Amino acid sequence: MLRRTSSLTPSFGVLREKECPRCHRAVDLALGELCAVCEREIRGRSARAARWVGLGTTLAFGGYVMAVLPPQQGARLIGAAATVTWYLVTRRITQRIVAEWLRGR
Repeated sequence: MLRRTSSLTPSFGVLREKECPRCHRAVDLALGELCAVCEREIRGRSARAARWVGLGTTLAFGGYVMAVLPPQQGARLIGAAATVTWYLVTRRITQRIVAEWLRGR
């Protein structure tokens, strides 16, 4: 029968850090995680950047759609729906990219 070994080394599932890798604040975190303050800051900065990028590209896209589409009501309605969709998708993608970029810095 094999003996059970007792190891003082923690298993890989429970490795902990004693400080935030970004701000070096003393907290108990899982390996690779950021503290709540850093996460909140990253979320706010990425949301602000995404809002501006989404607004700028949507204005350009909306201007293009209104210039190209015929003046019929159905076409304008579809163009407006496409513009709103463009804003939502662009903002979501930009927010995710900026947040990942800020985490890597």
